[in-house]
Amino acid sequence: MADKLPIKLNKEPLLDAIFEVRCSMTTPASSILPGIFYSKLEGKKTIERLPAAELPKQMRDAEPNLQYAPVMRIHWEEFIILISDRSVAMACKMPYAGWEKFKNAIIPMVRILDEVGILESIQRYSMKYIDLIPIKNMSDQIASANLKISLGDHKLEKEVFQFRIEIADGEFINAVQIVSSGVVTTREKTTKEGLIIDIDTIRKVDNLDIKTFLSELQERLENIHQKNKAMFFKCLTPATLEILEPIYG
Repeated sequence: MADKLPIKLNKEPLLDAIFEVRCSMTTPASSILPGIFYSKLEGKKTIERLPAAELPKQMRDAEPNLQYAPVMRIHWEEFIILISDRSVAMACKMPYAGWEKFKNAIIPMVRILDEVGILESIQRYSMKYIDLIPIKNMSDQIASANLKISLGDHKLEKEVFQFRIEIADGEFINAVQIVSSGVVTTREKTTKEGLIIDIDTIRKVDNLDIKTFLSELQERLENIHQKNKAMFFKCLTPATLEILEPIYG
């Protein structure tokens, strides 16, 4: 991978983009925030309950995997807001609107969190991008990733695999998952096959004040986005990058 990162890929591999904030709340976010977001955000909106909402709150509190499971979803223009008892997330609908639009949608969401007054502190925030490299042949999928795996004297060359690693990068952690034989269905009801690269860039900020977080939000968003982007391109071989037709500024 070259040191200079592309500003865009002509063949966009993106499947999903999500920014999440995990918080300490005086009141469960899911009981108050859906109505407030719905009333304060401008533009077309719809709201829906998700399956986790049918579970008793006591069960969600007791099970770590459910504590941050979204219970409400708001469709807002090109974006989706996901609300759990202890977190709020912003996701992009596909096709991706681009980083500037995504960032400028995240900011008012966080500003509303500050205005509501139920948030005690920020515990962590994260940026996740999931991409699919459209290659069907298994050997070619493995060769497309900047990855070498051996088990004993056996070298990974054509086998189905799933790989996960957490890589520290300064104050951030990049949780990287690479999965072969991924199959997804698009909004147009077509299917795509290939190698999935899932990068969740996490910044833990135990008990950070919301007003401090909001005052630094622009810089924090740019930093975490850049860390995630750099990690993605480190996962690709030069040949794979060329397939995606990079555009440089």
